[in-house]
Amino acid sequence: MAGYFTVLLLSRNRPTIYLDNFNIVSLRNTSSSSTNTAIYLELRIQNENSWIGIYYEDPLNLTITYLQSTISTGSNVIIERSTIKGFYQGNGEVKHIQASVVIQDLFSSTERPRRLGETNVIMYGPSKMIDFVVDLEADIKFKSIENKRSHLTMQSTVEVSDNTGTSVLKTIQMKYTSGSNKWGVWRWVLAVPLVTLIQGLLSLAFLLAFLFLAFVSLL
Repeated sequence: MAGYFTVLLLSRNRPTIYLDNFNIVSLRNTSSSSTNTAIYLELRIQNENSWIGIYYEDPLNLTITYLQSTISTGSNVIIERSTIKGFYQGNGEVKHIQASVVIQDLFSSTERPRRLGETNVIMYGPSKMIDFVVDLEADIKFKSIENKRSHLTMQSTVEVSDNTGTSVLKTIQMKYTSGSNKWGVWRWVLAVPLVTLIQGLLSLAFLLAFLFLAFVSLL
């Protein structure tokens, strides 16, 4: 029982982060021919640890990239690099962060008619997907005596309907660009045999001490 409790305390899981309600709205500028595009999204950050809190160091870095419908990856447009103020998240808590950005003339003149929510299929063709990439970087520390800082990098690809301006999937789990969410798995694998070995050695030590005292008492 003590061994499993020790393993539980050793386990550390990275937060699970969801991208919710990603949507875009095109706003016509009546004073000029330009068009402003507003992008709204919400981050839902979930601390999966039942016994330990997480410090998110200031700042967290959020990047939104528009993937233009061309073959060249060099045509991708980084439309926003913003920062999120650091915070503390208690064990098992969920944090909601809302973000928005307005950018001028995001879409080219050939794309713009279809990006304004026009639904006339004959004039503008069938509805298509608009692709975005959302990146998040954060430095975290667990509330423990380890005081070890870890750098997290996450990314999500978002498909948005150019007819509705909303994400095809209402909720998207952001993926870590390396490693796994479950840091605690390896500590379980290593800690269980280690704790069992320590308990066995302690039991053997007590047995030897008992036998030694019994032998001494017979002298």
